[in-house]
Amino acid sequence: MKPSRFLALGLLASAPVLAANSPDQYLDLRTRERAVSLRVTEDNLSGPQLQLYFGDDVVRGRAFGRPVNLKVEDDTVRGIYGQGPVDLKVTEEGDMLEAVGTFGGQLSNFRVSPDQIAGNIGRCSYELVTKNKGKDLYTGWRTCGGRLDNAVTLSIPPALAEDDTGLVTALSIVLAQ
Repeated sequence: MKPSRFLALGLLASAPVLAANSPDQYLDLRTRERAVSLRVTEDNLSGPQLQLYFGDDVVRGRAFGRPVNLKVEDDTVRGIYGQGPVDLKVTEEGDMLEAVGTFGGQLSNFRVSPDQIAGNIGRCSYELVTKNKGKDLYTGWRTCGGRLDNAVTLSIPPALAEDDTGLVTALSIVLAQ
């Protein structure tokens, strides 16, 4: 995972070429209670629970039965997820990014690096690490609503791993569940 791909962490923005000229690729999150698989295409992320369209500096659609309407300006993303506001400020330090603010009306403070995804995203807390550098498979634990799940895996497809804004979109929305 290259450090620059995290530049837009928390920014739910346009992703003009998520998976151009590549076979079908999927973002997968597996927990004891949930399995989410999202198909990554040129301008969409889609699955049974999520349909998002990426346009110029916006992401619109539905995710987990909630409307998504977000706009990116510089290092901030603002808009609505569900009934709650989104207002995330993103900072970069070395190969790590930190997003701080609200997502769907919930306080969020999370970090992403090539080795780890950790922090609070919406109502959930995560501690995921990758054991093989260069592989986009993270494992670890999460708590959501006070319930611990220590068997979490997150697989990020190559096309999405190379696209900062596409990666951030998927992580922010999927991990907040």
